[in-house]
Amino acid sequence: MRRSPGPTRLDPEAMLVFAALARSGGVRAAAAGLDMPRSTVSRRLAELEAQAGSPLVVRTARRFTLTEAGRALAERCRELEDVLARSMRTLRDAAGEPSGALRVACAPILGEEILGRIVATLLARHPKLSVTASLSVDYVDLRRGDVDVALRAWSIEDASDLYATHLGTSVTGCWVSPAYARTRGVPLSPSDLSAHECIVVGSAPRVQWVFAGPGREEAVAVSGRVRVDNFRLARDLAACGAGVLRAARILAEPLVHAGALVPVLERHWPRTPLYAVHAGPNPPPPKVRVFVDLAREAVGKKLRV
Repeated sequence: MRRSPGPTRLDPEAMLVFAALARSGGVRAAAAGLDMPRSTVSRRLAELEAQAGSPLVVRTARRFTLTEAGRALAERCRELEDVLARSMRTLRDAAGEPSGALRVACAPILGEEILGRIVATLLARHPKLSVTASLSVDYVDLRRGDVDVALRAWSIEDASDLYATHLGTSVTGCWVSPAYARTRGVPLSPSDLSAHECIVVGSAPRVQWVFAGPGREEAVAVSGRVRVDNFRLARDLAACGAGVLRAARILAEPLVHAGALVPVLERHWPRTPLYAVHAGPNPPPPKVRVFVDLAREAVGKKLRV
């Protein structure tokens, strides 16, 4: 004799009703706790027993007890209740007040120019939020989980697990001091940089500066006798005649206005997109979302100045 196949699918709603039945010990009490008609509770129980292929309860005039199968199923129904409750808490938290520790990584120029105001505003608006910020010229891998959101001033890799919000577009230029221009001359094309002292920023062993070329970008290998990890220091070194600076225009402009720096290679300056980048999930949690909104506003104001 062939055995009839077991249930292929249980109704989640009926399972939640059965969890209430098992907990309350009867249809009347379960219906009251669920704010549901007794006939609906009885119907859900009957449907679940039909799906299970065996009785789940023993009902008499005075007793309501679970069968062995009923006890086993009730435990799984309680687990389903717990999963749903935790899922609802997750959704409420995602739509709620930003809280917890926000870890931010930022390109130094962006950080020095705008991050202070962003963080101060976040702390004033959201008392449950704390912020840790790191400024580094080196790449930070968001997938490692050490950083919640990063502000970056270069192209974003094509990846399905990273999410980028475009904040604006910056211009990256080159400058030298008037004294350097008098004694060493100025590069007339990006390839001329091989004959100049270039101020290298960052720890990468091989450094290339990217310029806008006819129809495509041009990458030029550069070197110099000085290497630093801070763009403001690099700017000050350039103003003192130490070499060619490559940095965002917003960093160099104050010294240009003061006559301490002059632009070079202007027709080759690339436009650099600025992004706020975070790893999943998407949409991001509230603490990341409010940071990105403020960053977009702050970058927009800074680039219009």
